[in-house]
Amino acid sequence: MNKTSFYILILLAVMACKMPSSDSDEIYIKLESLGSELTGINFNNKLESKPDLNIIEYLYYYNGGGVGILDVNNDGLDDIFFSGNEVGDELYLNEGDMKFKNITQSAGINSENNWSTGVAIADINNDGLVDIYVSTVSDYKNLEGHNRLYINNGDLTFTETSKETGLDFVGFGTQASFFDYDNDGDLDVYLLNHSIHTPRNYGRANKRFEKDLKSGDRMYENLLNEGNFKFVEVTEKSGIYSSSLGYGLAISTIDVNQDGYTDIYVGNDFHENDYLYLNNGDKTFSEVSKEKISHTSRFTMGVDISDINGDLIQDIFTLDMMPFKSDIFMKSGGEDSDKVSQIKKDYGYNEQLARNHMQLGTNEGIFKEVALITNTYATDWSWSVLIEDFDNDADNDIFISNGIYKRPNDLDFINFQSNILYENYREEENRLERDLIDQMPMLKIPNILFSQKSDYNFEMSGESIGIPPTYSNGSAVSDLDNDGDLDIVSNNINDKAQILENKSENLKKSFIQFNIKNNNGSPSLGTKIIAYTGNKKMIKEITGSRGYASSSSTRVHFGLANYKKVDSIEIKWINGITNKYYDLGVNQIHEFYPNIENVNLNTSNLLTVSEIEEFNYKHIENNYLDYEREPLMPERLSIEGPAYVGSDFNGDGIKDIFIGGAKLQSPELLIQNIDGSFKKIKNIVFEQDSQFEDIDAEAFDFDQDGDMDIYVMSGGNEYVDGDINLMDRLYINNGNGLFNKFPANLPSTNGGSISSADFNKDGYSDLFIGSRSIPGGYGLSPISVIVKSSPETDSYFEVVAQSPLGMITDSKYTDINNDNILDIVVVGDWMPITILIGEGDNKFSNQTTMYGLANTSGFWNTIEIADLNNDGKKDIIAGNSGLNHKLKASIENPVKIYLDDFDENTSLDPIIFYNFFGEPVPFASRDKLVNSLPYLKKKFLKYNDFVKAKNIELLTEKDEIFETKSIYEMRSMAFIQNEENIFTPSPLPSPLQLSSIEDFYIDGNKIYYVGNYTGNVSELGPSLSNSGGVLTGFDGYNYYSHKSLGLPINYEARHIDKINKNSLLIIGNNNRAYKLNLIEN
Repeated sequence: MNKTSFYILILLAVMACKMPSSDSDEIYIKLESLGSELTGINFNNKLESKPDLNIIEYLYYYNGGGVGILDVNNDGLDDIFFSGNEVGDELYLNEGDMKFKNITQSAGINSENNWSTGVAIADINNDGLVDIYVSTVSDYKNLEGHNRLYINNGDLTFTETSKETGLDFVGFGTQASFFDYDNDGDLDVYLLNHSIHTPRNYGRANKRFEKDLKSGDRMYENLLNEGNFKFVEVTEKSGIYSSSLGYGLAISTIDVNQDGYTDIYVGNDFHENDYLYLNNGDKTFSEVSKEKISHTSRFTMGVDISDINGDLIQDIFTLDMMPFKSDIFMKSGGEDSDKVSQIKKDYGYNEQLARNHMQLGTNEGIFKEVALITNTYATDWSWSVLIEDFDNDADNDIFISNGIYKRPNDLDFINFQSNILYENYREEENRLERDLIDQMPMLKIPNILFSQKSDYNFEMSGESIGIPPTYSNGSAVSDLDNDGDLDIVSNNINDKAQILENKSENLKKSFIQFNIKNNNGSPSLGTKIIAYTGNKKMIKEITGSRGYASSSSTRVHFGLANYKKVDSIEIKWINGITNKYYDLGVNQIHEFYPNIENVNLNTSNLLTVSEIEEFNYKHIENNYLDYEREPLMPERLSIEGPAYVGSDFNGDGIKDIFIGGAKLQSPELLIQNIDGSFKKIKNIVFEQDSQFEDIDAEAFDFDQDGDMDIYVMSGGNEYVDGDINLMDRLYINNGNGLFNKFPANLPSTNGGSISSADFNKDGYSDLFIGSRSIPGGYGLSPISVIVKSSPETDSYFEVVAQSPLGMITDSKYTDINNDNILDIVVVGDWMPITILIGEGDNKFSNQTTMYGLANTSGFWNTIEIADLNNDGKKDIIAGNSGLNHKLKASIENPVKIYLDDFDENTSLDPIIFYNFFGEPVPFASRDKLVNSLPYLKKKFLKYNDFVKAKNIELLTEKDEIFETKSIYEMRSMAFIQNEENIFTPSPLPSPLQLSSIEDFYIDGNKIYYVGNYTGNVSELGPSLSNSGGVLTGFDGYNYYSHKSLGLPINYEARHIDKINKNSLLIIGNNNRAYKLNLIEN
């Protein structure tokens, strides 16, 4: 029957009496774990190690099974399929009221001698009945069988047809995902497979082009619409990798870039990249993970894709196995060493970090990783992630299943116990394996639910809301009892399956659900539905395989909080038709079919704030690895450049630019033409000084001849203090943009910031020269100096003040207190926003505390001074590392660094402690600490001993420590000066907290910013979620308007400057420059 205008409202009578408005706005989630005596579900994925099949013989032995949600008989009640490893699969029919009947045998489900893994649910033959596809591990050890396709006969029975349809794959199957890859109306399939763990699989990344018959992924096209219910393999010609490098554990098929074609995300374990395949619309895919994503999980085990933050753009959440309990974290394997991480990159692998990743999609098509700022980055050994609104508050929450029956990443097991066992039992292989397995720790962990409270704010809960500890793997969601909230089903190892009934109906919040079906009555996979109510907008795309090895309900669920209706919905069918409906009632299930008479194809164009074109300059960083010299430092200080200054160097009234070089790269002077183009001016002296690394530059008229000279600050963390390669340089302009080097005896320190102004009003520009660090002494404060210029004297410069202020990154001269005397504002690492008040007579005093800034210590990168609120007083805007960072800091729980020669070998040892989910822990791992401080090896012989090291006293017996510093603030901030000259902190908007801010440019009421930083050690990972932006709309304390500049993913910007009326210039580290042509919107 052709139901072109079919519309059904199913009123849930059970909810009608429960909908008076709530007396409280408090939102909470309560789940109840239902026992088998109530549900009738007795499925238990029981595993018993055997000599020929165990976690030593098969690394994925405890990866568990999946869950499939399906309505077998189309009665409106979702049924449940469980896959078993050493036990058989089971199918349960929902009889209502959370009671289920095992119909496995009568339904014809036969999995004898099969190691089942993933469950995919879809109407594969387009007959209006959902079918079941089960992946298996086969032809390995004693495992037999093949993947199985159960076609629904419509009478509660199934017929296995994998051989007839060409889907009887034999190999290392994980999961399948059915989707219409060519938009022809039938469902094609991607088979996700995994390699087995052997050393030969570790090679260069180009091995991914070599096909492996058992472990490589597969893509199959469905020929149903050609009159033949058969699948043919199209892996190679569609552009899908199918190699032994892939350890596929997670898959999601969804329209990531919203172009109307279904894309593919594959999560790989171990060294191989995750894959993001964008559908080209011509039966081929392009793998674009490196271009679109800055870094991914390293051991990706589960994935879900949905709109987390309510901007109608799909986001990606992937799972890893970073513990959130400090005692487990400190004795578990985690990040690669810096050296291994670099080797993998050299081999062609992308940046990967061993933690969860929340990738927020953007209008530019790139993803910004925000798991650290949302505190969702660590959930232990996690498998399935499901993004849904579990409390019906109109914001998506996140459920994560947890647990590993045996922990093979326990470092005591890896580094100590296993060595002894191999020594003692070298000749007794079976006993060796048995003892190894027995020594692996076991610990049940509760599944976790993150409830979204506001932007970037999630509240973590588990046992407190009714989730008992388990070893859970595959999980799925469904409103099993049709009461208007989503329940959760988990497949557990050596325990009965877990049914978590959601009790959120007691919150009296509204909901709306949709069955979106094709004309044959089957779920319309790939169709999107957008709902608008009040100020909320929500999107869901119907997809089957989600999380890990599982398929959730295809019924779309939106929580609506206290809204009493849905203003409108758009249904975007995969065939290109868009239907619109208005004023829909809540607390109901609505059912829709394609309606060709109700078509609305209007789409809004995304506004861009800029056009970006490549600028003819590229900075090339020298590759010095600081941590090989200073293994306990958290960041590299050797990638600070390039230096940049814009000024009119040839006297034509147009801004020109000077860009410094890295070591062995000459600086460049580019003269701007009247049409906005640039011409490079050759300066021999610049080429002669290419051995210097240029950190900062300042333009001023040193010799008072009417043209701009250039002071260039040198740096480099590979030298020692006073090295000739650290000497600053002064270049004198002849008036036409040609320079000579001035023979002054200038400082030789690792430079941080240079600023100039005539603070003593003698007509000459004076200098603040801020030092970045003492090479080899991370954390110590080098000497910074204030210098009076005296060109008419023999010394040329006179130091009038010097002080170890901190690890300086930026400085600005300004009259902060409006007394007509210039002051200096200075920022850096491990130091507060510092105010040096000019007192006349070449004197300055540090009045940071008096101005209310004593507790602002951070990793400050940049500052600008302006009257932001137009009250006549100077305010400060400062760029920090941001909140999307592993190091969390506050007044109550600061990040601390202890500086001393703890092992008395004449070198400094910086030991950092930070707050890890409520407990102080050392930043450095036990291995790093022991390698740096060998005396600790005896104290922490085992990693289990190391978990007690929660304070510095347990790492040293020194009575006094040379110096201790603290970080209290990680946020980028505006500091607003009040009438009493006290600065009030005002955090910048959330998009500016996602990564480091490296520079600002203030243009009237607009503040442009850029950033990102890749110099963190591997334990922190790169900070790359900043694509640049512009702030407007300041209300006196906060900015409320933000637009992205759309800079490329992975771009590490250092400077932004307006070079003419219509253009901004953006300079990157180890990268090209960009000219950004402004478009007013």
